[in-house]
This record gives sequence, structure tokens and C-alpha cells, in this order.
Amino acid sequence: METIASCMPLCGDLESGAVEEAQTRKIEDYRPGYPRYTALLAAHTPYILCRRFSKLRARLLLLKQDRLSVLEERLEEIDQAERSPLFLGKSRCDKNLERISLLSKIESQLADYGTNQFASSTYQMLSLNPAEQRDVESLQNWLDGNGCLAKEESAYLAHCGELVSLAPTRDSAILQLENWVETRLIRLWRNFRKSRFHNMSNDPNVYIHSGQLIQRIAKALLLLLITILLLMPVVVCSIINTTSVRIAIVMVSTISYLLVLSSLTKSRTMELILAGAT
Repeated sequence: METIASCMPLCGDLESGAVEEAQTRKIEDYRPGYPRYTALLAAHTPYILCRRFSKLRARLLLLKQDRLSVLEERLEEIDQAERSPLFLGKSRCDKNLERISLLSKIESQLADYGTNQFASSTYQMLSLNPAEQRDVESLQNWLDGNGCLAKEESAYLAHCGELVSLAPTRDSAILQLENWVETRLIRLWRNFRKSRFHNMSNDPNVYIHSGQLIQRIAKALLLLLITILLLMPVVVCSIINTTSVRIAIVMVSTISYLLVLSSLTKSRTMELILAGAT
């Protein structure tokens, strides 16, 4: 029985850490359920996705902020009602037990609200790279075909907008080209998934690429594209003698180069400015 007959195949690079185990066990060798699903995730680390829970984090952040605001207002009231100016100017002599207790509570609340715990963890979670739509669709296809995980517990994949990847960051330009090359090879080369490549699954609809063919083709295409964008204007300008046309060619080629650069990479504004100036 085919597992994902009408869905897109799973695609990706086999991680080096799973190569040794992949040579002895297939994904289907694990029992249905979390054992089999986690074996799939371990085979390709970009499949290890999780939710940011941005809405819940924002809610808790607002609550913690409001609690501190209330404590801050209470501290100001205590200071305004203080009858001994010495207590306000010399903390060592402060005998106001209510203020001392309140400051202790504020300190604990700030430790939870500030960089020690909640704020830093929220910052780290929001800094993670968004999950690739390709990886999310692959996991959804696999789950729809196997049905070995409860729908309620696999529903996290439906929150595409807040899914993040825990895998190490890769060059976005190379990654996009690899995905493009892989898709074309799968569609145009019928035996691409059967010959010359190791597959971790017995399911003919599940494919995890482990070779270097895709990486080499993607790098070659990237180098070819960069060479064309950089050298083609030089060749054209050497043929044309009109100054105004040369200026127009330089402008068009620079704009084209920056557009391609911004679409393939996550370039910052200053990096684009430096690239255009160069």
C-alpha cells in the first residue's frame, strides 16, 4: 500500500549524523507513531520544527509588564508618603519594612521579566529562522500518507506562520537553488530517486537525498549566474561606443544584480549598498 500516492515526495539532504544508522535501519523499521516520526525528523534536521507561540509570549510579556507597573506605582506611593526624609536619602538606614519588601518583590519580578529568563528566551525564539514551506509540506504529506500520529498532536504543522527551524543556518541562495534543482530532477528524471542515491525509506514515495549531485549543480548555476550578471555588461559596453547607452546598460545591470542578490540572499541594506557600489 502506497503511503503518499498523490502528494509531493519528501526531499532533503541526509545529515551526516544519521548516515551510519541509515545504513542499517529504514524509517519503516521503527514502530508506527512517535518512534517512526522522530526517525524521519532525525534523518533531515530541517524537519525539526517548532512553534514560536508568539501570541502566548506576547500575552505573558504584557502581564509581567503590567505587574511591574503596579509595583512601580506602589513604590512611588510609599516614597511620597514617607515621613522620614533620611530613609529616602540613605538606604542603609531605611526602616520602612513595606518598601523593603516591595523592592524585594520588584527585584524578583524584574529577574523573571528581564534578560535573565523570559525576555532572553523570547528574543532567542524570535531570532530563529522561519521554517521552509517545502519542509512543512513534506512532513504534512508524510503524516497524511502514514497516519501514525494523532491529528491533534501533528496540528502544529498547520501553524506555518510561526513555525521555526532549529537546524543550523544555511546559505539561503544555495538552499533555494538546491530546492529548485531537486524539484526539476525529480520531475524530469524518472529514475532519479532509484539509482545512484541512498534512500532511508522503503516507501517509494519517501525520498531523502544523500548525494552531492544537487549541491554541485546548484553551485554551478550560482557561479554561472554571478558571472553573467557581472561580466555581461562589460562585454556589451565594450561593443557599444555610445556613452549614453553604456550608462543605461550599467544602470540596468546594477539594478538587475541587486534584485537577484536581494531575492536569493537575506542581505541587509548596507550590504546591498556596498554590493551596488562595488
